[in-house]
Amino acid sequence: LEPTIVTYNALISACAKGGEWHRAAEVFKRMRQCGVEPDAVTYNAMISACETSGRLDEARALFFSAYRRGCFPRLHSIPGALDLHFLAVPVARVAVRAALEDLGRRSEDRRFDVPFTTEEGDFAMITGRGKGSEGGEPVLRPAILALFDGEYALLDCVQDPTNPGMLIVDATSLRRALGSHDVSSS
Repeated sequence: LEPTIVTYNALISACAKGGEWHRAAEVFKRMRQCGVEPDAVTYNAMISACETSGRLDEARALFFSAYRRGCFPRLHSIPGALDLHFLAVPVARVAVRAALEDLGRRSEDRRFDVPFTTEEGDFAMITGRGKGSEGGEPVLRPAILALFDGEYALLDCVQDPTNPGMLIVDATSLRRALGSHDVSSS
């Protein structure tokens, strides 16, 4: 009996939920060696396992691999904004880090197809209002705000006053931070 993508995904997800990122990585490698290609579920589990274990470089590499393979088509659902509301919290944090890193690159070196900035130059992120969350409480918005309170404290991130499901980093803050090509405060 040959394992299928469903079998591998279940095993990778179990490893990820158990905090065993290295075991998840072993299963991921074995899966690829057996000719089974990862799908969006696989990438979500692997990115989550790496991000929650502090393996941010691996998480970012997996995120861009998944992005290139078309696993996150809804990131661009609204022009000028990074749509996070369909992602798990760890994957959303990786997406924000990747987008900020990309904004710090010269346009010809960017890895995303389109920038996640408004016409005014603000960095906009759609987190939703929690309607799809258990109990109707938002989980993405507080997690992303915590990322900006800590890791990206140099950037001013606020809730859009006209849309509670959107967070904004204003253009001035973004230009100030990107002027040094390093938006991370660490």
